[in-house]
Amino acid sequence: MKKILHIVESFGSGVFNYVKNLSTWQCKDYEVYVAYGIRPETPVDFKDQFDKRVKFERIDGFTREIKIPKDLKAFFCIKKIVSRTSPDLIHLHSTKAGILGRWAINCNKYKVIYSPHAYSFLMLNCSNCKRRIYREIERISGRKNCITITDIESEYEVSKQVTDNAICIPNGIDLDEMDKIIEQARKQIKKYDKIVVCTLGKVVHQKNPDLFNEIARNFPDIDFVWIGAGPLEYKLTSPNIIVTGWLNRVEAVAQIMSSNIFLFTSLWESLSIALLEVMYIGKPCIVSNVDGNKDVICSQMNGYICDNKQDYIKTIKMLIDNKDITEVIVKRARQNIIEKFNICVMKKSYQELYERIKL
Repeated sequence: MKKILHIVESFGSGVFNYVKNLSTWQCKDYEVYVAYGIRPETPVDFKDQFDKRVKFERIDGFTREIKIPKDLKAFFCIKKIVSRTSPDLIHLHSTKAGILGRWAINCNKYKVIYSPHAYSFLMLNCSNCKRRIYREIERISGRKNCITITDIESEYEVSKQVTDNAICIPNGIDLDEMDKIIEQARKQIKKYDKIVVCTLGKVVHQKNPDLFNEIARNFPDIDFVWIGAGPLEYKLTSPNIIVTGWLNRVEAVAQIMSSNIFLFTSLWESLSIALLEVMYIGKPCIVSNVDGNKDVICSQMNGYICDNKQDYIKTIKMLIDNKDITEVIVKRARQNIIEKFNICVMKKSYQELYERIKL
């Protein structure tokens, strides 16, 4: 049986679910390894969430930031794991794994693919100088014999700036798994006396907690729930905001199901797994006008795209006052997920890629 090795630094949130979804169907035809780093948002029981056939390898030194001593440690750890497992295909996930992996691995000896899951040089919390450096590192690394796989069309267009070898395979969720989680979550649904607007993710600059807080201040009679935790929780000062901390998947889905509206104020995104899941659950989504969100949401068709605070406020008021419109929107959104953004469609695209590279 051929072997697939996933190497992932950002082992939490959307990337965690992406790797888990891929490995679920791969286990039927391949021997699957996951080499990982730990982040605060990495589930404590992450091994239990994967297929029991998946084998795990811990990579020492993996960090989000550039830290030369730790990066070197992770670099040599990757080399050892690749030598020990001798995989037929190596799949790198996220920028740190993508950079270190492409230089630690002999890309002419091994088949290597790389999923950025949002390029680091697009992050708006970095200085222009850092972003130029990140772009140059990606461009030089892009010369390696490696296929870059983007989650969305907009990221595919950006990838052309740093590599000549890229394709787009849209992200997707496991609908069967979601159905089971939704059924479990029904037992934990909370009944609120107020309208509830929720979001999900780490409380960091990317998710724009400042704007979330400003919007909440304009609706003192509505509860705003942030599912997650993070270093910028102190910015969420509006008295009607509740920060849940990190919840397990069933608890998080139960909270979403207990809410009326999903709000995504991100400054930048790839294609968010959380957004796809909320669309499938059946909650109206109001999102920021950035790549990733725009790749799945068509404003006033299956959700709403907003440019500024006043847009968000106006849209929230409209959804509260027009339940009939909400029902039409969520029905279209759910159908979009069923038809395009699911693991079956993603699996077919990956299988076609594997056939092309003769895995």
